[in-house]
Amino acid sequence: MCGIFGFASTDGRGPDLARLRWIAAETEARGRHAFGLAWVDASGAMHAFKRPGAATAALGDLDACRHAVAIIGHCRWATHGDPQDNRNNHPHPAGRGWLVHNGVVRNYAALLRRYRLRPRTDCDSEVLGLLMMRRAGTLAQRAAWAAGQTEGPLALLGLWRNPVRLVVVRRGNPLWFAHTPGGLYFASLPAGLPSQVFPVADDSVSVLRLDDGSLRHPDLPILA
Repeated sequence: MCGIFGFASTDGRGPDLARLRWIAAETEARGRHAFGLAWVDASGAMHAFKRPGAATAALGDLDACRHAVAIIGHCRWATHGDPQDNRNNHPHPAGRGWLVHNGVVRNYAALLRRYRLRPRTDCDSEVLGLLMMRRAGTLAQRAAWAAGQTEGPLALLGLWRNPVRLVVVRRGNPLWFAHTPGGLYFASLPAGLPSQVFPVADDSVSVLRLDDGSLRHPDLPILA
């Protein structure tokens, strides 16, 4: 099942940490086997963290995101790969970025064979990052192509830097967002999100870009 959540700043400042902890705790209802994060801080540095166990056992680690301008998070319900082997947990690398995924890649084994991919984990979600590395084009094009190769409903958040970009993909699985004066918050479950909550448009791929503390989303159908 799994749950994902995220944040993108609209003013260059970090998230409301109390709100972020609440969102992570609510998201835990979709997966208690492992918890992980990736974030970019105000200096442009990328960080990642993951561990076996429930999110509520690691909410203090969200303090490290105090100055983050973009965050992605994952609460895992393991389907492929033992969560005690931390390599299987999210986030997973996607070239110079990281991604978190909610869903099961039903044709995971077939994709490994077809594209001669070399996974380093037993987790099916890793294939999405490996596929993105095989495709040329913009980040949105690469994410759309990778998702399009997979079978099964999904929701995905990805994070890259230089410039900071948050990738938002939804096909079938739930993903919601709320717009606040300080930024956009995303989650698999609407509970815990602030203000008025909207579903991310289904069958959509979007890229949010942060430039000099402002959030740009020229191709963002989630707001349509």
